[in-house]
Amino acid sequence: MDYLAIKQVLLTHCKKEKELEINKCYNENCLDTMSKMPDGFVDLTVTSPPYDNLRTYNGYSFDFEAVAKELYRVTKQGGVVVWVVSDATIKGSETGTSFRQALYFKDIGFNIHDTMIWRKTNPVPQFPTIKRYTSDFEYMFILT
Repeated sequence: MDYLAIKQVLLTHCKKEKELEINKCYNENCLDTMSKMPDGFVDLTVTSPPYDNLRTYNGYSFDFEAVAKELYRVTKQGGVVVWVVSDATIKGSETGTSFRQALYFKDIGFNIHDTMIWRKTNPVPQFPTIKRYTSDFEYMFILT
């Protein structure tokens, strides 16, 4: 089957599934977008979601568990999720949120295929607000 035939099959399938179109950007809550996708629809997701309330997103609240469950539902068998996160430092200790999230993904059915490190080339200095070294990396959990 050639590319155009595959694209037509996907477009036809998407029209049956609440009118979601491929190759189109949706500026909406990711849970709303994923709810329009059929099971096993996505080959690859790469995301760096909000974590540890380090930033505000115009009042957007991040429901990690709901997002994780929807990612599991929409990811194809053999598909991959790359989850890029880190931890806040509170009273001199990292929160551990990143690893709790990775373990939650495992609990709901994902495999933790690999844990990689993304080295930032422009980390934000932590001194003098936080008395610790500047973290110049984030974890990349490769989930299958």
